[in-house]
Amino acid sequence: MSLSKEQLAKVRMPFRVLAGFIFLLSLFAILATVTFAITEPYDHIIWALSAVILAMAYISGHVVFTGYAPKFLLFTHGAKDGL
Repeated sequence: MSLSKEQLAKVRMPFRVLAGFIFLLSLFAILATVTFAITEPYDHIIWALSAVILAMAYISGHVVFTGYAPKFLLFTHGAKDGL
């Protein structure tokens, strides 16, 4: 059974603050990865770093700005009280 967004509880404030911290760190990591890609010779690890960092930034940013996890992670939410 899947619940709609109206039936799901929003992420609580302490976890949104933590997601904001992770989002901020991932923005710094994006800058570091770009710098690494420019200054170092080409290496395949840049693609792996980019994928992980962008996934972290997307998920944490979505939690911070909407209060919900992305659609593919909505199963992690609990139902609102009374359901």
